[in-house]
Amino acid sequence: MRPGPALLLLGLGLGLGLSGGPGRRPPTPAARGARGTVPRVPGSPSGDLLGREPASARRAPPEARVRVPARPRAAVLRSVRGARGLGVRGGGGGVGGGRARLSLRPRAAPGGAVILSGGRDLCLRAGRLAGPAPRCLRAHVLLRARRAAAAAVAPTHVDLQLSAPGGRLSLRWLARLPRSLGRLEWTFRLGLLGPTVPTAAAAAARVSPRSAVSPRSALPRGPRSYAGFVARTKCPTDGPTPVVLEAVNPNSSQAMESSVSCQISRSGVCVLDPVRINRNDDSPLQLTRKMEVTINATVKARCPIQSFFGQYWKLFSVASVSDKPDWTKPLQNPPFKSGNSPSSIHISAHSLSWGVYLLNFSVYIVTYDPKIPLKKDSDSMYIIIVRSPLEAVIPGDTNITVNFTDGLTLNGNMSSDPDAENPLEGLHFFWYCTTDPRNYDGHDITVRSKEVCLPEQVDLRWTWASGPILTLLPETLHGGRVYFFRLVIQKNDRTAFSDRTVHVLQGPAPVASISCTENCDTVLIISERFSLSLECPRCKAGRDVYRWSILSSSGDKMPFDWTGQTTTGRNGAYFSVKAFAFRRFVEDKFWISLNLATWGGSSLVLRHPFVIHHIPETTECKIDPAKGIAFITKFVVHCSSFKDKNIVLTYKIIVPDVRGFGEISSLKENNFGSILYLGKDCTAPPSFLPVGVLANHYALKIYAQAYNTSLGAFSQVTLYATVQAPTDINSSRTVLQELFNSTTGPDSSLSTLLQQQDFLPAGYLMYIVASVLNSMKTDSRLQADQIRLREHLLNQSFILPVNTLVEISQVVMTVTKLTQKTSEFSSVVQKLATVRIWQASQALQECHQREKHISSEQIESVSTGILTSLSNILKLMARHEVVEEPFHVVESLAETVLAVKVPEDKTTAMRTSNFNMYVKKTEKWNVTKFFSTEKHCRNCFYPTLNVSSVPSLPANAPISTMFCEFADDPFPWLNYGENILTEVVGFRMTGTEATGDVIEITPDVVEVYLIRKNLSFGTFNLTVGPSKESHKADESLRKTTGAFSFEVDSRAGKEVLIHIVTEVAVLFTVSVYAGHQITPTALIATYLVPHRIPPIAKDSDLFDPDCTVTEARVVCLPPSLLRVIAQRTSSSECTVAVVLQAPRFVLKPNDKLVRISVFSTQCLDMYGIQSDWREDTCVVGEKTTWQKVHCICKNPGRAKRQLDAMKLANLHLHTHYLTARVIVVPNPVDLRLERRPQVTLREVAPRKHPWTPAASEHWEERLAKWHAHETDDARSQEPEKLPPTGRSPGLPKASVKATSKRRPQPKRAESKVSRTQRENKNANNPNVEDNQSVSSGEHPPQPGATPLKEKTRIVLPWCCVYVAWLLVFVTCSISSFFIVFYGLTYGYEKSIEWLFASFCCFLQSVLLVQTSKIIFVSGYRTSKPKYCKNLPWVGNCRYSEIKLQSVAKNPEEMRRRQQHIAQLRSSRMYQPLTEDEITIFKRKKRLKRRAFLFLSYILTHFMFLALLLSLVTLLCHTDGFYYNQFIRDQFSVDLASVTKLEDIFRWLNSVLLPLLHNDLRPTFLPDSASKILGLPLMRQVRAQPGEKTCLPAKNFTQDSLKREIHCHPEYGTDPEDTKSYSGLWNRVSKRALDKTTKGFTYKPREKRWVYYSYGLLHTYGSGGYAFYFFPEEQQFNSTLRLSELQGSHWLDEKTWAVILELTTFNPDITLFCSVSVIFEVSQLGVVNTSLSAHSFSLADFNRKASAEIYLYVAILIFFFAYVVDEVYIITQERSAYVKSVYNLLNFALKCIFTVLIVLFFRKHFLAVGIIRFYLSNSEDFIPFHAVSQVDHAMRVILGFLLFLTILKTLRYSRFFYNVRLAQRAIQTALPGICHVALLVFVYFFVYMTFGYLVFGQHEWNYSDMIHATQTIFSYCVSAFQNTEFSNNPVLGVLFLSSFMLVMICILINLFQAVILSAYEEMKQPVYEEPSEEAEAMTYLCHRLRTAFGFLSFKSKAEDQPKFFVNMLYGQPEKNNSRYLGLKTRNMNGKKMVYLVV
Repeated sequence: MRPGPALLLLGLGLGLGLSGGPGRRPPTPAARGARGTVPRVPGSPSGDLLGREPASARRAPPEARVRVPARPRAAVLRSVRGARGLGVRGGGGGVGGGRARLSLRPRAAPGGAVILSGGRDLCLRAGRLAGPAPRCLRAHVLLRARRAAAAAVAPTHVDLQLSAPGGRLSLRWLARLPRSLGRLEWTFRLGLLGPTVPTAAAAAARVSPRSAVSPRSALPRGPRSYAGFVARTKCPTDGPTPVVLEAVNPNSSQAMESSVSCQISRSGVCVLDPVRINRNDDSPLQLTRKMEVTINATVKARCPIQSFFGQYWKLFSVASVSDKPDWTKPLQNPPFKSGNSPSSIHISAHSLSWGVYLLNFSVYIVTYDPKIPLKKDSDSMYIIIVRSPLEAVIPGDTNITVNFTDGLTLNGNMSSDPDAENPLEGLHFFWYCTTDPRNYDGHDITVRSKEVCLPEQVDLRWTWASGPILTLLPETLHGGRVYFFRLVIQKNDRTAFSDRTVHVLQGPAPVASISCTENCDTVLIISERFSLSLECPRCKAGRDVYRWSILSSSGDKMPFDWTGQTTTGRNGAYFSVKAFAFRRFVEDKFWISLNLATWGGSSLVLRHPFVIHHIPETTECKIDPAKGIAFITKFVVHCSSFKDKNIVLTYKIIVPDVRGFGEISSLKENNFGSILYLGKDCTAPPSFLPVGVLANHYALKIYAQAYNTSLGAFSQVTLYATVQAPTDINSSRTVLQELFNSTTGPDSSLSTLLQQQDFLPAGYLMYIVASVLNSMKTDSRLQADQIRLREHLLNQSFILPVNTLVEISQVVMTVTKLTQKTSEFSSVVQKLATVRIWQASQALQECHQREKHISSEQIESVSTGILTSLSNILKLMARHEVVEEPFHVVESLAETVLAVKVPEDKTTAMRTSNFNMYVKKTEKWNVTKFFSTEKHCRNCFYPTLNVSSVPSLPANAPISTMFCEFADDPFPWLNYGENILTEVVGFRMTGTEATGDVIEITPDVVEVYLIRKNLSFGTFNLTVGPSKESHKADESLRKTTGAFSFEVDSRAGKEVLIHIVTEVAVLFTVSVYAGHQITPTALIATYLVPHRIPPIAKDSDLFDPDCTVTEARVVCLPPSLLRVIAQRTSSSECTVAVVLQAPRFVLKPNDKLVRISVFSTQCLDMYGIQSDWREDTCVVGEKTTWQKVHCICKNPGRAKRQLDAMKLANLHLHTHYLTARVIVVPNPVDLRLERRPQVTLREVAPRKHPWTPAASEHWEERLAKWHAHETDDARSQEPEKLPPTGRSPGLPKASVKATSKRRPQPKRAESKVSRTQRENKNANNPNVEDNQSVSSGEHPPQPGATPLKEKTRIVLPWCCVYVAWLLVFVTCSISSFFIVFYGLTYGYEKSIEWLFASFCCFLQSVLLVQTSKIIFVSGYRTSKPKYCKNLPWVGNCRYSEIKLQSVAKNPEEMRRRQQHIAQLRSSRMYQPLTEDEITIFKRKKRLKRRAFLFLSYILTHFMFLALLLSLVTLLCHTDGFYYNQFIRDQFSVDLASVTKLEDIFRWLNSVLLPLLHNDLRPTFLPDSASKILGLPLMRQVRAQPGEKTCLPAKNFTQDSLKREIHCHPEYGTDPEDTKSYSGLWNRVSKRALDKTTKGFTYKPREKRWVYYSYGLLHTYGSGGYAFYFFPEEQQFNSTLRLSELQGSHWLDEKTWAVILELTTFNPDITLFCSVSVIFEVSQLGVVNTSLSAHSFSLADFNRKASAEIYLYVAILIFFFAYVVDEVYIITQERSAYVKSVYNLLNFALKCIFTVLIVLFFRKHFLAVGIIRFYLSNSEDFIPFHAVSQVDHAMRVILGFLLFLTILKTLRYSRFFYNVRLAQRAIQTALPGICHVALLVFVYFFVYMTFGYLVFGQHEWNYSDMIHATQTIFSYCVSAFQNTEFSNNPVLGVLFLSSFMLVMICILINLFQAVILSAYEEMKQPVYEEPSEEAEAMTYLCHRLRTAFGFLSFKSKAEDQPKFFVNMLYGQPEKNNSRYLGLKTRNMNGKKMVYLVV
């Protein structure tokens, strides 16, 4: 039910004479764009000035200041002027002209009622009310509804209208309310307002009329508009009086009751509402200096009796927002002025500086009435003067399009800082470029992106422009692409950016072609390199993209190994292919294709054709004879069967001799050597050969080459000969004379050859003579002649021409051989050799320029000879002579090698023992980039060459670089020689101009890392140890320290480097002290030295810490620091002490962990050869360490000096040489080693036992001393709780042990020694005090120390026993409950079983285990004897004193007891032991120890024997035997019938194929469980095709008959055929290895799993022509394939053997069996067959629990234990070890055991690998034969090991008398046995040889030597079989008769006689000698009888049984004359004399 509207008219007679002021100006809005947060101002001054806080001070402060960009300077804030007249006061939505709508908000009231409340201020328009009556009224409306709930009432709008009819204020209101509210109660609180400024809401209403409610819509015009209008009642003016009104519902006639009350505020009250500075929000106002603003405030006040109304603006400077200003110090001259109203101010531009300000506005009112207090209020706001944002400006369009050939300039000069007078002042410019605009995201830039504009960009940063202008030269950017540039300007923390998009158009296509530089004929020579290059003048060097490809004639791409077969790769402008890279290509035409993507954006495809023809083939070359002597034997090399297409070949015979030569990395195989022959004839003339290599038994390699001159290619055959030195048969003088005869004089061979101009043989003769000279041993008597001969030969070498490559090679090889032996050098030889190799190098360059067909490999091969000669010459550099010529050779050699190099080729390294050279040719633009990527270098070389450095060279000009290393100083005549501890290096860089001129290039910067020589020199080990902190210090405070000192001269002005060389990765703290003293006042500097970063200087106020060297672990002491130390020490030669400190890493002093090097270094430079090294060009770099010196040279100088030595064509050197001088600081002192620890008296005084009794002391005195000593020992056993004592600074912390803990002395342990005795004791021992002061166990009493209280013993009461048992039962009960509870999840029965098991365990532990433990422990302790020394006087246990009751004894009894005691004291029991008794006791002790050792050895031995027997059982010997028999029975069927090659196919078809093909179970043998693993393999081993002439054929003269006599090739002598054939043994060039191919493919020998096949005649490898069987296929298929094989004549006269191999596996017995059937063709043409089958098992380690695994583990444990024991015995016995036979037997056993372990692991890993191969390749042959052979060897070794182990058992059975007797008898009879054995062997050999020679051709038993030996052995044991001798029975009878007479009747019985005689002779000596084994066994048996004596009730026998004694010791020979008398014998190395009676 909705109520109707109600209207109330209130007439208020307010005739109050208030003097109101005029209306104030409306507030001015805040500046646009200003925002922030205005927090509460702490400590606002309102309380002090105006009496209350400002409004803003009552709001919470913000969390942080937020800055936003300010608006432009033109955005000046403007104020809004107030409306004329009065308006509505309050917030929002007011109605102008005294109308307003307020909103009543509901809230709950007690009793279920609802109160709706709201309030507004209303003002009359101007002119409505005259006079001083108030114009404004404050109305607060309260509406109370009694029946409605708060949730059901929505906010209600009430329309108010203020009017003044008749000069009296009247208020009308209208509201629409629901009927459900019930009775309503209205309350109006009305208040009159004095003069004030209208609120911001009124101003807003004025400005925004949309928000105002029109009067017409707000209130009705008359009462008729609403049906519920009722009569009105006026409110009286004397107070609130309730008036009852009645309202009528407009929709019904029912009325709604309501009540209205009016409350009028009394006059005369001053009201000041909170003052507020007008702003949009509470944020700080942000302005720039160029902005102006007007700020106004709102003041609401009513005070009819005011006398003064004041408004003040104040400005304070603060540090930041939220800071409290100093309220007493506002700005004196604030930069603002008030406007028309005091509540408004205007701040002009540039009036405030940058910073934060607080603006405060305060208002206060003073009244006429002194009783009314002062009214005051204030408000504050923060003003932030911020800097203006930067402006980044790039003029022009955003999108720019340029041509590829045009440049581009992006100008950022118009960027500015608006706040600065100079717009560009302080701006930093950064340029970025990318090809992906997504890398720019607003202000964020993804700098680390791959979308860069240039390849050399690391990230998006464009580092080539650092200013405001970015200039791009033409062709800088890639054509046809779009680039995105960004300019970022930055000034402090302000940034701005501007973007430009650049579109680069595609450039013109360049003109390019491919040119050939090597191997340029149409037909490619595949044995030489093939080099191409791109000719493209308009290409952009380093920018274009290349990709080479090889195309076939059809256009398809050919597969090619670009990385391994090329030296330049496929992505460069140059293309170089290695020799023989195309050897696998077929003969056809091919194309080299180059895809060129230019930098301009265009693409080109270029091609170069070439044709491949293969080189001729050869079959045979030989040398005759194969062995000979140099310079004596002449050899002939003959080559035949070189096949080519009717082309005449040229033959070259080369003797390569590169042993000891220099190496060149670009040559895979160097065949450089002397040329023996060059001509058209296939047979070389007889010639000498040089001496072979001694290390290879004088073996010599020879190359025979056949050249096809039309193709330029050759084929090569390698021959071998054995050439011995002539000094092996003749004396050195004779050989030298022959050399002189052949080379000197007009009639010598050399002179004749030179006169005939046979220069090639002449050079070869010189080479042979030099080879012989080098092979001769050094003899001082012949040295002069040898040097003279070398000089003569070098002089003669100048006659040899050097026009062609062959002539140059011959000269270089000759000179190289002559300079090989440097010990026979002279200065003349050195100069001659230098000039000659320089001439050869120059001639080689000219020859290459003249003859383009010469390959680069030939040039490089000859260069190795020059390099070797140069290396030998450099070894002879002397200090007294300046030699320049070798360095010309260095430059010439580099030029020679570089001339044949292709740019961008790999670096070519030429190395010798003392000289290395590296050459590289690269384009100019790539020099810096290429060398900077070199990492794996010895002396690293990093040049920097800018592209613009040499203007005459284009960017793609090739730059040649040479870098050389000298291991020894090549300039020993210069200064600093002794200080040059690094290698000397040199470099040279040249370039070739377009005109062909070569110019020298000096890099802009050169960085070189020089490797140190002899690193051990100049370093010393520093002793480091624990520091001196107390042992109670924290672990983090414990340090490891070390200290050293050195002297240095501060006047040198050089940095001193200290390198800490250690592997310990800890942080070191290095302290530097002035002088020797390490005191705080002497501390100069401190360095922190981390592990991987450079040291950091601390406390560097006294000096400049900057140093050149900044390397990890290298502490650099600058010259300024050294000067400070010199000032401290008052001497230029100052002493520096250095202390190293680190966290503790050692427990005691150690001098092995840290090494120190103290040095200074200086880089030296020299251009060419000068008078001395220069020091001003190069400086030391930051990476210098002790291992290397880093030198940096900028524009090295070119000063050079001409020398007077011989000039080579008046040339000058152009090489820069670099080295470093390292000055090692001499004599550093380890300070820790200088400290000498104190020596205590215990170390120098003789030691004596403290209680050793003197002879005069009484027994009671001895007892007293003993008691006192034991008491002190007991007290010193525990640590002493005393304060820590200091220790010597020189002692390590680890050596200081914890002090002893002293307990208080018990009362019962007081000494009974009298005071006098103690004084005498101290008087007799003058060292007592000293001992007490230094003894670690006896400390002097500490002063002030409190005595320690005795620790009382805690005794538990008797009831604790029952409590303990109660706890046991409770615990068991709880455990039983949880066991049952948890077990129920597994079933009730299982739970009961667990409970029962737990109960049994409890009973077992209580009743059995603990009881047994008590019994055994007690019995063990009882069995040990107790002595007085084992009884301590003082112990931890306290026993109650047992007091015996006094028993009265009569004097007689006492006297008798005293006599008894006296007798006991005088008896033997109380007397000292005699020497004999002591000896007996010692012997018993040794016997006891020996007995237990003997027992342990026996047990260990038999345990090991048991393990070996167990291992034998695991190997399944019995199962293997039956399995082998089964396999043999299967495969041996009809095997004996195979006697010819044709029978092999018959056996294969009839026997083998039915075994392999099982239709029911494929891959299984018929009627068995044996599975065939893999494919069975049949392979043929055959000889190479060709005819072999028999030896007798040479004697026949008729050629026809000679051709008919041929022999079969012999295996092992003739070469094996390894080629592949297509069928009918026709050779093919290339075939795929396919198992089903119809050709004959050779299967190479196994390299991974090597095995051999053993036949009756020979042993064969695993290679051969393979034929596979497929068991899974049908038998018919194999039959057909065998028929085709037989039809192809697979077996012929070249066949040596046919081997069939397969492996089977029987899973039932887990045995493998490798089967081999071998058919061998003998020289007689008969096929011999053999079958071998070997079964073996494999260990299974995959089972989790297996006794086999435990067995192997136990064997390994025994192995390691045996090895350790044997090593220990060897170290103990040393040389005496080999003197014992027993030791040798042990050593042999351990060695065999080691071999067994190795074979076991070898077998296991072989089997694992083969099984894996089978699992992945089941359709292949599985070589399990390798495993079977290893298994066979392991079984043999196991047999030997078992044999020695069983034999070792005799060693432990020597306790038997008969065993000792037998061993001694054999040892005694050994000489006689050897003599008789020699006689037997002679006769044995006679009969064996006689039987072999006489009966060998007819009797099988004597057919060979082995059978004859076996037969004679059988005769020796009377096993006469097959003695028919059918061919010659008479001679056979005589043979057997003589054998029986001589061998059996005489020699065999003689053996027995010798042994029996020794046996009888040794009975008595063996009985008399003591036996350690027998004594040990006797002792063990005695202990055993004692231990088991309780089992017998008989009394203990006093002696051992006689039988036992006889068994161990034997019986004497009483009838022997040697039995009685005086005996003398050596026993254990001592001569013993004893008497036998």
